[in-house]
Amino acid sequence: MGSLVCRVELHKKNGIIITVENNDDNITQTMVLDGTTITTTNAGADETSVITQATDSITIKCKKFLLDADTITCKSTGAAVHESKDIFKIKSSKDMSFNSGADLKADATSDMKLSAKKIDASTTSGDVKISGTNVNVTAKMKAGVDSKNLDLKGSISAKVDGGTVDVTGKKANVAGSALTTIGGGIIKIG
Repeated sequence: MGSLVCRVELHKKNGIIITVENNDDNITQTMVLDGTTITTTNAGADETSVITQATDSITIKCKKFLLDADTITCKSTGAAVHESKDIFKIKSSKDMSFNSGADLKADATSDMKLSAKKIDASTTSGDVKISGTNVNVTAKMKAGVDSKNLDLKGSISAKVDGGTVDVTGKKANVAGSALTTIGGGIIKIG
């Protein structure tokens, strides 16, 4: 890098303009303090980054933004929005928590996948609802449903299929409003 061209301009109307020109690398750096905003610009041959500071806002425009620190805290008394027009990733090497003082919603226009070593979905007082065109639950070892009252209902049909099917209870009722069929190679009653 050769010599730099440096200028400091003082204007009663335009404020202070500080300019550093690097002609070898085709980079021009400027800082403008105009009495209203402070604008810092780093302009190269291909890309330009700009930091604009007003009394109530700070705007950073650049191709790549990197924030590297031991700890980072972001606070907002109003709404906070994180938006990406491409892939958006959140990653933690240790525990991660999402907490909301009101509702918490997750929406996807395409597929949504939830996977973990162990998943615990519970509510302290409200209902848990799962709905879809088809709902499939698969367990590699055992599937259990435990409730004070259990209703299994199919508006068209309901099937229970297994190598061995046991139905037990203090009282058992088997009834069909139109037809009841009991069949098998050997039928034992009593």
